[in-house]
Amino acid sequence: MKIILKYKSTIFLLLILNALWLVVACSSGSEKLSLATSTSEEWAALVDKTIPETERATKVKQLGFRLLELADSASTDIMKLSENASSLGTNYQCTKEEWQNLFDEFTELRKANFAKYRDVLFAMRKEVNEKEWKELTD
Repeated sequence: MKIILKYKSTIFLLLILNALWLVVACSSGSEKLSLATSTSEEWAALVDKTIPETERATKVKQLGFRLLELADSASTDIMKLSENASSLGTNYQCTKEEWQNLFDEFTELRKANFAKYRDVLFAMRKEVNEKEWKELTD
């Protein structure tokens, strides 16, 4: 019982990741494409409505599309982590170090992706004024 309590947070994380993986795995690829397309279209329309200058609007749209790509990449990374965790979970011979390596790799990947996301957000903020930023982010 002490072992289970010791790894309670890890088990809880794995259950959440598996649930997320199940949702993603069961969803249709065409629905994902449709969602990404509609989100891109909505973003482009919002930017066109908010930013009057064509050149700035184009830059902000491209940065927004980059954020969508990064979000999609993060989703893929989580799905891969979930698959790897499921694989380790079914391997009775796996070691604590293998689990730690899995989470360490994911943590490093997540840090790098968050840094990219942050950089794109700040690049976007350089292109807009405070009023435009508020309209784009509300």
